[in-house]
Amino acid sequence: MKASRDGDPSHAEYLALRPARFRGYERRSEYLQMRDGTRIAVDVCLPRGKGGAELPTILRQTRYFRRFRVNPALRPLLDELTLDPMNGPMRQLFTSRGYAWVDVDARGSGASFGERPCPWWLDGEVADGADIASWIVKQPWSNGRIGSTGVSYEGTTAEFLGITGHPAVRAVAPRFSLFDVYADVGFPGGLHSSYFTQAWETANAALDRNQPGEMVALVYMLQAHGLLPPAVARRLDHPALRRALGRVIDWGLGGVAGTDDDPRGEILADALRAHADNYYVHDGASEVTFRDDVPTDAPIPGKSSEYFSPHSYVAQLAKVAVLSYGGWFDGGYANSAVKRHAALERLGADSRLLIGPWVHGGQLDLDPEAPGRRAAFDHAAELLRFFDAHLVPEQAPRAQAPRVRYYLMGEGRWSTAPSWPPTDARVASFGFARGRRLLRDGVGQGRDTASMPLDVGAGQRSRWRTLLCPFLVADGRGRSPEGYLVFDSEPLSAQLVVAGHPVLVLALAASARRTRPSWCTWRRSRLLAPRTCSARASCARCTARGSSRTERARRAWRRASCEETRARSRRTSSPRMPSSFCRWPRDFGPAHACGSCWAPPTSITSPRPRGHVRSGGPSSSGGRGCSCRLSAESGPGRRHRQVVHPKRLRHR
Repeated sequence: MKASRDGDPSHAEYLALRPARFRGYERRSEYLQMRDGTRIAVDVCLPRGKGGAELPTILRQTRYFRRFRVNPALRPLLDELTLDPMNGPMRQLFTSRGYAWVDVDARGSGASFGERPCPWWLDGEVADGADIASWIVKQPWSNGRIGSTGVSYEGTTAEFLGITGHPAVRAVAPRFSLFDVYADVGFPGGLHSSYFTQAWETANAALDRNQPGEMVALVYMLQAHGLLPPAVARRLDHPALRRALGRVIDWGLGGVAGTDDDPRGEILADALRAHADNYYVHDGASEVTFRDDVPTDAPIPGKSSEYFSPHSYVAQLAKVAVLSYGGWFDGGYANSAVKRHAALERLGADSRLLIGPWVHGGQLDLDPEAPGRRAAFDHAAELLRFFDAHLVPEQAPRAQAPRVRYYLMGEGRWSTAPSWPPTDARVASFGFARGRRLLRDGVGQGRDTASMPLDVGAGQRSRWRTLLCPFLVADGRGRSPEGYLVFDSEPLSAQLVVAGHPVLVLALAASARRTRPSWCTWRRSRLLAPRTCSARASCARCTARGSSRTERARRAWRRASCEETRARSRRTSSPRMPSSFCRWPRDFGPAHACGSCWAPPTSITSPRPRGHVRSGGPSSSGGRGCSCRLSAESGPGRRHRQVVHPKRLRHR
């Protein structure tokens, strides 16, 4: 595959100033006993020939096996870079520059004991991270400083390690990972991403049975969707073929690697039996509509997804240096990186933001103008520069990169800024007009009517599918040919760079039976180059919890009235229509779905209209949540009616 143009020349310059000190590394594997007696499997990789040197440490905690056992017949053919293309190059680079690297099977996964009542269990795997950090600093090879990084789930474990407040943890780099569980991945736009939660649950269940082939086969099939014509890929992606491929992969990978003191795998077998009690999130997510809903069978009573969502603990995260790392084509995770950076900046933390033209994991460049798809960006060198500044500042050759770096799509170059959105960005207003035109400064009123198919979809080559396959070319081919409304502006008279957060204000009503129309304001973070400008978002539900009796009654009615729609949605795969009016004040922070209101109270600038109920929703800074209201015609036993108030598209 041809390399792209997203590379950064400063990486080669930095590595020249920071030459390798060691060649190769030695690995040992063992069990560590946690505070409650649970045994956790770890791999410790130390530079070969380090002598008595004291080293900084990178700690990586994963849910997806710290290492494969690999069938002995294939070990000469499958090197570490092939088996682990994201972490293998980093492990090699960091150990050659004098770092220790520690890989961990998170509690209830891989070769570790314990169970998982939820992802990122605070009293379980999150607290384990602090225990492991305490063990590291007691080792003779440690210099007492620890950093953490990872992609996707591992990125969130790195973020939670920073949240523990352990004094040895100085810096974390969550890469291509969520910040708000509900809005960023589980319910983007307020609608359940059931394909993702079900596929993720199925893959995790296979890992818990020590059969990784099922998960890897899913990755390969999605990769085929990105390489082959959509019709051919659909015929190839057959359940029988996927099962057969999974069995072959299971034979080759051999499951999770045990520890050095368990050559016969007896301890590993005991650990795997404990994983049978793991809780799987899809079952719970299927019972959730609003942000603060708690599944009836939740293993931790009374806890919603807010309990294991990093945005709920941003104040603790502000005590360490953070590099938020994302890609424009990585589901909603570019938005996650922006939200994390904005929240930390408000708290005065040492926060940096990097967003490139990548899919999930950063292996592919999806810039439409790119000459190739294989990313040329050296992620390992970028992370080395970041961690050097905080873990071995005496060896760091130069100052860190600028606070904000982002890739300009179309132009194919990196740009920098002191903050996001860029300080030199100018606000522009556009409005809808008759004939589906988009006019500068727009018009005051108007309406448009369109018939929409209920089976419209983005297909397999979607940026949301890259959350399950980091090698998927998410170019949009194969999506539904109809079901989109396009409003065109006049041809541009000069080149235009769009950098910031498009804000769409839209009044929407639906005529379909047994659906409940809504009005919503939403934001989405996207950097769009000339000729590729578009705004894509999905509707959002209000999720703030009301404190008054009236609001509680309204919420109860909304829950009950959604049951029939939810059942229909499961049968027909058609999207559910929200049933509330949602609007964010302008300062609520970049690109977040309704219910992720973590802005301070001073950001609430809109006056409360008649009938408004303002409620104290979730807020990391103690502020108020969304402001919401229902139509006066709404209520038990009444048809849901709302008057549509046309709004113009505008930037605030």
